[in-house]
Amino acid sequence: MNMRQLPESETYEEGLLFWPYKDSLAGVLKRVVKFAPKNGTLLDIMCGPGYLLGEIVKQRPDLTLTGMDIDERYIQYGKEKYPGVQFEKGDVLNWRPEAAYDVAICTGSVHHVSYEKQDAAIANIASLVKPGGVVIISDCFVDTYSNEQERKLAAAKLGYEYLRATIENQASDRVIDWTVDILWNDVFRQEFKASLKDRLPIYEKYFEVIETAKVWPLESSEYGDYISVLKPR
Repeated sequence: MNMRQLPESETYEEGLLFWPYKDSLAGVLKRVVKFAPKNGTLLDIMCGPGYLLGEIVKQRPDLTLTGMDIDERYIQYGKEKYPGVQFEKGDVLNWRPEAAYDVAICTGSVHHVSYEKQDAAIANIASLVKPGGVVIISDCFVDTYSNEQERKLAAAKLGYEYLRATIENQASDRVIDWTVDILWNDVFRQEFKASLKDRLPIYEKYFEVIETAKVWPLESSEYGDYISVLKPR
C-alpha cells in the first residue's frame, strides 16, 4: 500500500490551527521562549512549511533560526513565507550543520521515521546541539501494544479521537480529508507512531530527560500528544 502523501503547504499550515496538535505547538513555543539563550541559535528539525518558526520569530526575534526538512515543497514554501528564517533540505538521519545549535526542536515528526530507524534519528538530533544545549521533542503516541493487531487498534483509536477533535474544532473539509489520511497512514504502517513507553528509553539513551508533559487529551489516558525537554548526555 502506498502512503497517502503529506498535504500541500497551505493545507498543512491550516491544519495546525485545528488539529489537537496546536496545543503542543503552543507548549513548545512557550518552552523555546524559556530555554533559548539571548541571541542564540535554534534549529527546527523536520520543520514542515515553517509555521512554528514563524511563531517563534514573533516572540524571540533575537534568535537565529534554521528550518530543515526533507520535502522540497516545504522548504520552498518556507523560504517564500518566512524570509527571516534560513531553510535547508536534509534528512533527520544524517543531516549535519556547519555548527551546533543552542536549541533544537522537533515537533510531531519523529513518527515519520520507520520504527527501526527512530533510535538513529534521535541520536542524530542529540548531536545537533551544543554542550549544555536543549532539545525539545513533541510527538503523538499510541497506547502500548504487543503485536500487530494491537498496534492497528491503538493507531485507529488515536486517529479516531484526532479526527473527532478536528471536526469539533470546525476545520475545513480539506483539513478533515487530510486528517482521515493520517488515520489511514497510521493503521497501515505508512507512519510509525510508537507508544510513550517504547520511546522514553530511546530518549534516556541519549539525553537527560528534564520534563515529559502530556498536552492532549487532558483526561487520563496513555495515548496522545506529549512534549519532552531534553539535554544531551
